[in-house]
Amino acid sequence: MIFKYKGKNKSGEDLKGEISARTKEEAVDILSHQEILPIEIIEISKIRSSFGSNAGAKVSFKQKYLFSRQLSNLIKSGVPILRAIEIILNQTSNACFAEVLRATYQGIKDGRNFSDCLSDYPGIFSPFYISMISVGEEGGNLKDTLLSVSEYQKKQQQIISKIRTALVYPIFMAITGLATVVFILTFVMPNIAGLFKNIGQELPFITRFLMSISQGMRAGWFVIIPLACLIIFSAMRWAQSSLGKRVLDGFKLKVPIVKTVILKVELGRFCRTLELLLKSGVSLLGAIRVAVRTLDNSFVKEEILKSSESLSSGESLADSFMKCRYASSMMINLIKVGEESGLLEETLHDIADTYEQEADEFIQTLMTILEPAMILAVGGVVGVVIIAMMLPIFQMDMMVG
Repeated sequence: MIFKYKGKNKSGEDLKGEISARTKEEAVDILSHQEILPIEIIEISKIRSSFGSNAGAKVSFKQKYLFSRQLSNLIKSGVPILRAIEIILNQTSNACFAEVLRATYQGIKDGRNFSDCLSDYPGIFSPFYISMISVGEEGGNLKDTLLSVSEYQKKQQQIISKIRTALVYPIFMAITGLATVVFILTFVMPNIAGLFKNIGQELPFITRFLMSISQGMRAGWFVIIPLACLIIFSAMRWAQSSLGKRVLDGFKLKVPIVKTVILKVELGRFCRTLELLLKSGVSLLGAIRVAVRTLDNSFVKEEILKSSESLSSGESLADSFMKCRYASSMMINLIKVGEESGLLEETLHDIADTYEQEADEFIQTLMTILEPAMILAVGGVVGVVIIAMMLPIFQMDMMVG
């Protein structure tokens, strides 16, 4: 536990800080041995854990990656871990992360393990990260572990960045197309509608339909805009809930193209994580339990965990994955060869490389097809609206002719 204290030293000076202890009584004993008279002691480990669970959004990936990389380099250069954390703390501009480093520094100073200090912040440091640090500490190879973790973080972030980049163009085109249609219906259509009243004949159905939408949008914009915002906000909140996330996870695995991308990314991440954990000396069952927690899709998680239950009875990893409906035959066969040859970690490395490369190539191909498809779709929608506006004018020309 972590306690925040206020006290006085022999000279009567006011002191305050943090201390690590199992109980409040032990914290008092530690302070007494340090010749500090405690005035107030408050347990803050629960508060800090809550803070850590909400602080992930405040600490960027780049911040965590640089921390792992810099700490690895400093320890490799012979700098003690306490001094290394202090150096990084002095260079950190992120107030949230600085608070984390300050508490971690104090925790290590009070005798806690580095990994135990990091575990107080589950929103910032993942179970995989903490497990790797713990193994590195126990094996006396923390600098290499930190380097491996930082490289892993970099690769995973590159994959996420590619997926986000691939989604930017379609989303931009969809928003642009929607904005264009709304502009035409709310500003252009009403100005032309006055001309249609003098035609003296029935307007085409599509023109009447769009005019009705235009009139409704202009008359009820004060209801439509708040309602649209409420729907979007509610949908976002629902998607973040456990039920919403599970429904979306299941839906993604039913869409053929989306399913292909998700499985390649998820299985590649699983194999990469499992490889690093096994190389660090974590047992196979323990490594699988940690690796599964790095995955995003709940159905893929459950399927891998369910198929790996037979490992405890002595079944091989390849045989257990044969029961996993998301594992490809290529992955199963390669793992089987890796187990038979005693090179499972190297095999997992190759599988992860293959999946990551295939995911990258698939996304690039998809973008090549999606860009012109989005242009045609948006152009088609805008074209239909324009044609609906022009049809009555064409009819007038024909009547005059």
